[in-house]
Amino acid sequence: MCVLGRHVVPGGLAARSDLGTRDAVRWTPEALARDVGGTLIRTADRPIAGVFIDSRAPLAGGLFVPIVADRDGHDFIGSAVDGGAAATLVQRGRATPSGAISVIEVDDTQAALTRLATRRCAGFHAPVVTISGSNGKTTTRAMVAGVLESALASVLCTQGNLNNHLGVPLTVLGEPHEPDAMVVELGMSAPGENDALAAIARPQIHVITSVALEHLEFMKSIEAIAAAEAEPIARVRPGGCVVAPSDEPLLAPHLASASVDVLTFGNSERCDVQLLEVVVGAKTSATIRVGPHAPVCVEVPLFGAHNARNAAAALAVGHRLGLPLEAMVEALASVRPVGDRGRAVEWNGHLLIADCYNSNPGSVEAALSSLAKTPTKGRRVAVLADMLELGPTEDELHTQSGSLAASLGVDVVLGFGPLSRHTVEAAAAAGVDAEHFETIDALAAGLAVALGEHDGVALLKGSRGMKLERVLDVLG
Repeated sequence: MCVLGRHVVPGGLAARSDLGTRDAVRWTPEALARDVGGTLIRTADRPIAGVFIDSRAPLAGGLFVPIVADRDGHDFIGSAVDGGAAATLVQRGRATPSGAISVIEVDDTQAALTRLATRRCAGFHAPVVTISGSNGKTTTRAMVAGVLESALASVLCTQGNLNNHLGVPLTVLGEPHEPDAMVVELGMSAPGENDALAAIARPQIHVITSVALEHLEFMKSIEAIAAAEAEPIARVRPGGCVVAPSDEPLLAPHLASASVDVLTFGNSERCDVQLLEVVVGAKTSATIRVGPHAPVCVEVPLFGAHNARNAAAALAVGHRLGLPLEAMVEALASVRPVGDRGRAVEWNGHLLIADCYNSNPGSVEAALSSLAKTPTKGRRVAVLADMLELGPTEDELHTQSGSLAASLGVDVVLGFGPLSRHTVEAAAAAGVDAEHFETIDALAAGLAVALGEHDGVALLKGSRGMKLERVLDVLG
């Protein structure tokens, strides 16, 4: 029997049979006013299900929450009503909008959205899995969702980049209304943000994927980053657990003080989920030991040894919940890249790896290490665009990436973006064929030349703002 908080799962999790309730009405106007802590100004005879904040993407029958930011969402209540909204919040002192909708007055619309989401999670007793970390959050969330779906009928999971102070509430208030589990990604760029998000979700299981230099403009140090990624530990419900890498020493004090169980993944024999062997290529294969079970071969259709680690984290979640191992392994084989995060593309006999959504020194090191281990008869080419939000040490960190590429035996380094000049210069100083490009078209042409006739492999790695995936569009 697996016990998570007050949620008891005899013999592991099983698919629920009450599928008919999944699309049930979420709130009456009176219940909604209570849950947001507001005053019901007008009641319309319409059920309310779901929440949205963008009037350009209305949810028929939903609650519109007008966020006051650079633009005032109150200006778009009319559009939300035209789109089919059944209710709206308004901040105290604003005019009551017209239309056949329920209107609830609150002190602060954003705070009311947070309150609504927090109340929702407080009453949710099936497993909630939250995920934080410098690298691998989105891929790990897809893997965890896949593992859970191997045994459950319905899993609510973060979509896109909805992992911030607005995205997390929208996620947990989204569909399906009555899932068997939630998987919620937490994103942060400053201290305290992960704690605030975890306070909404109140997880039974929290996963920390990694600790690496990121958002240094705000975080200042790697120690501060580790502390921020560990913030959700204090929000894990009694009887829950933390899943964390075994080889992140900066997490050790945070894990040691945890009041819940800790499951580890990594290469150490002491890990609860141990990586025994990893083979990289267009797909990643790994031999993994999960708890007391005999080692299994796991294949994920994603590039990089780091994705074997993400798979190990997902297996740790499933192991904690008592899910059948064979089904989890099958589920991982079906996980697809989320956007350009380790996506393999064949081009003119070459293997191109699009890893263009996130980039920091840790993720670049992981990707370059996997590139160096990828079997190929041709050249290994690293296309490295700028890593953003690294603060005052950004020049030095880009230089280190170039030196690292050279030390790993990468054949060619191509740079794109002003900061990547330091990367190219360091690689060239170490004897690597390296060149910097000013435009995407020139970079694509340079990559074609660098790869040669056939059998080469290229890594395209850069921060989202660099839009490095455009190289693939040019190559066609």
